[in-house]
Amino acid sequence: MSNHRAGLVGVVGRPNVGKSTLVNALVGFPVAITSRKAQTTRHRILGVLTRPEAQVLFVDTPGLQNEHTVALNRQLRRAAFSVMAEVPVLLWVADVLKVNDEDLSIVKALPPEASVIAVLNKADRIQRDLHRKAAFALGLKLAELYPFKAIVPVSAQTGFQLEVLLAELIALLPQGPALMDAEQVTDRPLRFMAAELIREKLFRLLGDELPYEATVVIDQYDESPNHTVIHATVIVGRASHKPMVLGESGQRLKRIGTEARRDIAKLVGTPVELRLWVKVVANWADQDKLVQSFGYSEPS
Repeated sequence: MSNHRAGLVGVVGRPNVGKSTLVNALVGFPVAITSRKAQTTRHRILGVLTRPEAQVLFVDTPGLQNEHTVALNRQLRRAAFSVMAEVPVLLWVADVLKVNDEDLSIVKALPPEASVIAVLNKADRIQRDLHRKAAFALGLKLAELYPFKAIVPVSAQTGFQLEVLLAELIALLPQGPALMDAEQVTDRPLRFMAAELIREKLFRLLGDELPYEATVVIDQYDESPNHTVIHATVIVGRASHKPMVLGESGQRLKRIGTEARRDIAKLVGTPVELRLWVKVVANWADQDKLVQSFGYSEPS
């Protein structure tokens, strides 16, 4: 085991480039929720990949964006930048066909002392010669902007070149023993994961209609060997948002609960009784104390 490697790897990039999908694919387990909505990830999520030769602790982060005027956005931005500052090995993730000035501003903010791999995600969409030429030109441009250890096109959806990425990544980790139990895939408790799964269903079922600041708070979480009881509240920032979540005669909330209950049951391994409510907390996303009270702070 003298050649065994282990360490933290921060995953950074702007919203909607597939960071969480990539982490889930590398870990082989859905540790982070995903949707098409920007900044679905709102916490530092740890995903653990354990192999005989290495253990990689991926730290998924909220998407970095320039709009950070409200308290929630400021907290998400702090969480992402703290990972960039604290974790010596980073994956900078971008959409290979949609790299923009916001992506490049993140590259310029990467710590010069870090070991960083550029991950050009969604490479399965490179099908035309024009796209190939653009991707090649992008690689040359990135190499000029920052001394990346490697630039790897991948597809988190199809698995294309994920093993290539892992080989490059593991080589950057320090030699040492595993840092977590081999059976663990995340450091987050089941209570947290349940709230995230409910929020994922909110995002997926409401899409663009869903108010950005909607969140989920677990009010009760009781486990037994044969049954799990969860009571949760969906928090929205305006009275007009509540009927969006409820739907006609409460049918939308019921569907959210049905789909979330199914996925939570798979996670905890027991039947789940899930009860959901919707509550209005006016402008909570722009109040630092409320943002923190709803769990948007760094885990201890």
